[in-house]
Amino acid sequence: MIVVVGEQVVDLVPAGEGLLKAALGGGPANTAIAAARLGASVAMAARTGRDSFGAAFTERLAASGVDTRYVRSTTQPSALALAAVDRTGEAHYDFWLAGAADFGWRAAELPQLDAGTTIHLGSLAAFLPPGADTLERWALGHQDRCTISFDPNIRSVALQRPDSLVRLERLAELANVIRVSAGDLSHAYPHIDPLVTAKRWLKNTNLVVLTHGKSGATALTAEATVEVSPPPVSIMDTIGAGDTATGALLAWLQSHDWPTTEPALREMLTFVVAAAALTCTRIGADPPTLADTTALTP
Repeated sequence: MIVVVGEQVVDLVPAGEGLLKAALGGGPANTAIAAARLGASVAMAARTGRDSFGAAFTERLAASGVDTRYVRSTTQPSALALAAVDRTGEAHYDFWLAGAADFGWRAAELPQLDAGTTIHLGSLAAFLPPGADTLERWALGHQDRCTISFDPNIRSVALQRPDSLVRLERLAELANVIRVSAGDLSHAYPHIDPLVTAKRWLKNTNLVVLTHGKSGATALTAEATVEVSPPPVSIMDTIGAGDTATGALLAWLQSHDWPTTEPALREMLTFVVAAAALTCTRIGADPPTLADTTALTP
């Protein structure tokens, strides 16, 4: 099983005429839903708010087949984000996170997982204390028996912390699998080519997938490096595309042997970019199904 750990965020998205509507999102939650819709066995470990969004988040996960046994209810509020979409469909976020349930993890709330489980960490919950410290220790305690996946999904609110890059490097070293966008790495290390950082991380991990938005993605292992372009689609917005790429990567790895050859890496990456591209054809974070994605792959 894949256990995704992290935040769920209420995205306030444009609804026309200056109005906003609430859409349920959050990088890790989107990743869990994407992986489940793509056929994987997935559970979500999350802390939900006391407000009406808390129950809605859990219902959203369950509706896509995500196991919610590790979801914890709290008396804290849900996290909010104002999403602005530019002319290219790229989304930009302004977060309201103070006191939110997602970042208050305590050790007793986290499950002890069986050997062979894949743990996925990422996004704001992996960076914002006090919960981030608890999650890092918990993942480290499972390193000897579980596969660790990491998607930094770096936001400005996380980079504002003085220890953000130190934590980023620790989590990258802890992980066996990393999916990261070139934009994220440019944000974190503005004077370094993202591919250089991806290759450096490969020294301590088994697989790095570097996504380049509309330019596709690169997969790197010790044996091979492969680049794949995305299929042509009509873009509505890019909300959830990176999260879907991560979910697709985890789903593919769960259902296939480890990709040790260039053809296997290419097959994996083609699946990943197709799933992400399909998400861009829909408004908001709405990952595709396995049937939809398979139909788009050659």
